[in-house]
Amino acid sequence: MGPRLSRKAVQIENWATDTLLRANLIAACPDHGYMRLRFNHAALDYAHALAEHSPFPGISAGRAREAIDEVLDGLSDDCPDCD
Repeated sequence: MGPRLSRKAVQIENWATDTLLRANLIAACPDHGYMRLRFNHAALDYAHALAEHSPFPGISAGRAREAIDEVLDGLSDDCPDCD
């Protein structure tokens, strides 16, 4: 089991996930609900722009962009249950 995240870290991660959904860069697997990448460069640019213009309250635009990238780093194109 990984390290326990602080409440604020979880909130930032949830905000980043919502931002990625809004940018259509990720989508839930229709069968299992896991988030999967729908990678395209325009959507990534849009997600970064959203993060920079509307960062999570109390963090900088740069940190907001990093939060987006951190969530993306934890995702893949495949659902782990769709084998």
